[in-house]
Amino acid sequence: MRRIRRTALIGAAALASTAIVAGCGSDTGTDSAGHVTITYMLPSSWANVPGFQDNVHAWEKKTGNTVTLTPVPDANYDSLVQARLAAKGGVDIFSGQDTVKNKAAIMQPATGPWLERLNPDVRKAITSPDGAVWGTPSADGLNATGVIYNKDVFAKAGITKPPTTLAEFQSDLQKVKDTGGTPLYLSGKDGWTLLQHRSCVNASFIGADKQLVSKLDANQTKWTDVPDFDQETKALADWVGKGLTNGDALTATYDSATAAIAGGKAGAIINGTWSFAAITKANPSANLGFFLLPAAKGPGTLGLQKPNLLKVAKFSKVAPQAQDFLNFMIAQPQAQKFMDANPGVSAFTDVKAANPAGGVADLQRLVDQGGSVVPFDQQSVIPQPQDDIIAAYQELIGKRADVAEFGDLVQKAWQSAGAKANASGF
Repeated sequence: MRRIRRTALIGAAALASTAIVAGCGSDTGTDSAGHVTITYMLPSSWANVPGFQDNVHAWEKKTGNTVTLTPVPDANYDSLVQARLAAKGGVDIFSGQDTVKNKAAIMQPATGPWLERLNPDVRKAITSPDGAVWGTPSADGLNATGVIYNKDVFAKAGITKPPTTLAEFQSDLQKVKDTGGTPLYLSGKDGWTLLQHRSCVNASFIGADKQLVSKLDANQTKWTDVPDFDQETKALADWVGKGLTNGDALTATYDSATAAIAGGKAGAIINGTWSFAAITKANPSANLGFFLLPAAKGPGTLGLQKPNLLKVAKFSKVAPQAQDFLNFMIAQPQAQKFMDANPGVSAFTDVKAANPAGGVADLQRLVDQGGSVVPFDQQSVIPQPQDDIIAAYQELIGKRADVAEFGDLVQKAWQSAGAKANASGF
């Protein structure tokens, strides 16, 4: 799950929670007192998040019902969920399956008073063309990709405000280099991190052309024909060529990148805001900031990822109670309690982190400004050729491919992905 992003942790209690944690789950039903058991199947990486178990306890106490949590290893999560859905049993609440064409066959539309509380951009992003919302947003923070930087390193270099153009950004990187630090840390060994540059530039491409995703999905245009595609690629190649990145960019890891930012040895990384947790774990006092990677023609566009959506299974025998549980978990008091324990940017306008760190505050300002777009990967109907695009990036930063060759590799990967998906036009 790291390749596109590190999913924000949500939705699970400690093993000591009175919510039962089961390995396989059991059939749901109603006991003699009229109380029900809800089986919630979740990725194991979502476990042990502060604040969640208290909210689960509160709902159980309020209703007399029980939530059975069924953690599943991340790598097997989708396939195991699909097996339960195919068997029509063993799960009431699940996540994922967002790209399924016939959602009505496996899940129920989500409803609740929380719809009016959603950030307008978020509500638009999760509403399908027919007006249905297929999933209840979780209480965890929203994520976006951009430039995460160490404010102290930038201040030492005399940088007083975030850059708004590629030229300004390159100038700032040079200033950091002049002070002896690593300006931009790339971690090419963990190839998924290179895709975060793609996420940033794609958001700006979509900001300039709202029809771009549909045109690429229909093979009506090429990646190499997207305005400024070459310029964005050249900028990255120039940063590598001018020594504005770490010398071991191809072999460095995500962990070494977050450690370098945390310790003030590097100025910036291009990654998702989920990285704040790893950086602050390495150094709780790290002074972090966040800004959008500038676009070729000015400020970038915020690519705001959809919140994690929790679904109620179509066949669930306790669907009303399952939806009530999900609604309870994101009602203002519970959502605020969760956000207090896990500071971030909420999908709800009435929930704010009390004392957000610098990077979180920066993201909150960008979200409040509006005008964000749904990231390309969450809009496209074609399975993304991640491995091939990672390989293209590695060729570029390894100086084994120039701008034109990089573009050809990306377009070839896209053509192959479209053909494999039997997409119309390929």
